[in-house]
Amino acid sequence: MFTALAVSGATPLLAHAADEAHCRFSEPRKLDLDLAGAKSVLFKVGSNTLKLKASAGAPGALSGRACAAKQHRLKDLTLTQQRQGDKLVVSLAEDRPLRLSFGDSYTYLDIAGTLPADVLVQLDVGSGDATLEGAGAASADVGSGDADLRDIAGPVTAKVGSGDLKLRGAGSLRLLEVASGDVEGERIGGPVEVGGVGSGDLSLRQTGAVTVKSIGSGDVGLHGVSGNVQVGSIGSGSLVADDVRGDLTVHSRGSGDIDTERVSGTVSVPEDR
Repeated sequence: MFTALAVSGATPLLAHAADEAHCRFSEPRKLDLDLAGAKSVLFKVGSNTLKLKASAGAPGALSGRACAAKQHRLKDLTLTQQRQGDKLVVSLAEDRPLRLSFGDSYTYLDIAGTLPADVLVQLDVGSGDATLEGAGAASADVGSGDADLRDIAGPVTAKVGSGDLKLRGAGSLRLLEVASGDVEGERIGGPVEVGGVGSGDLSLRQTGAVTVKSIGSGDVGLHGVSGNVQVGSIGSGSLVADDVRGDLTVHSRGSGDIDTERVSGTVSVPEDR
C-alpha cells in the first residue's frame, strides 16, 4: 500500500519536472485575430506547435506561451499578424537570423486558439506540429513536421515533404505531392486527387473516387473507395486496393506490385514484367 501511494504521489511531480525541463522559462502570448473582411487565414507555424478549433461564430483568438532554455531568448519569440488583401497572415516566429532548438538551446511557441468555420485555414508547417479541427475548408503545406486535420467540412489541399499528415474527415482531398513522408486519410466524402507519391506512404480509407498520377518507390493503400480508382503509373512501389465500388485502372507499371481485392467493377492493370 505504501509503495502504491508513493508512486501515485510522485506522478504529478514527475510530470511537472518533465514540463519544466522542456519549458524552463516561459512567457504568455496572446493575439486577437483581425478577421474583418478576411476570406482566409495563413498560419506560418515554423518549428512551433499550433492547435486550432473552428466552429460557427467562434472568435478569432490565440493564446499560449513562449518557452526557452534561457530567459533572454523569450523576447525573440513572437506571435504576429499582417493583412494581405483579404488574407490574414499569422506568424509564429523567432526574430533571430539562426534558430537552434536542441539540447539546452531550445526555443518554441506553444499556441492554441479558435476561429470561425467560414474562413479558409491554410497551414504552413515547417518542422513543427499543427492541429486543426472543424474548419469549412483547409490546406496544409507540411515540411518535416506533423499536421493533423479533423472534421473539415469542405475541400482539403495538401502537400507533404518528409513529414506526416493525418486527415480524419473531409469533403474532398487534393494531395499535390507526397515526397518521403506519410499520409493517412479517412472519411473523405468526395473525390481524392493525388499528384505523385515518391518514396513515402499513402493510406486512405472510406473515400470517394481516387485518382493517382504516379507512384514512385512508395506504397499506396486504398480501402473502401466509393467510385473508380485511376492510377497513371507505378514504378518500384506498390498499390493495394480493397473494397472498391467501381472500376480500377492502372495505366503503366514498372517493377512494382499491385494487389486488388473486392473490386465491383472492371480491373485493368498491366501484366507483371
